Amino acid sequence: MKHREPVLKKLDTIESKLAKLALGLNRGDRDNCFQVLNEIKDTLEQTKGYIESEPITGNELNRI
Repeated sequence: MKHREPVLKKLDTIESKLAKLALGLNRGDRDNCFQVLNEIKDTLEQTKGYIESEPITGNELNRI
């Protein structure tokens, strides 16, 4: 996988943002929670872009 390191870094980022979201939920900080959710969505979109830019291998073509 060409983009293995960036994808793993993005997943680590998502993991830390989820912890931040949990903290915000425990504190009742609604505005901060929505901000963190938007950051998570952006990071997910970037990660999808990395994965979609990878070449498709033969075993992926015939998935059910």
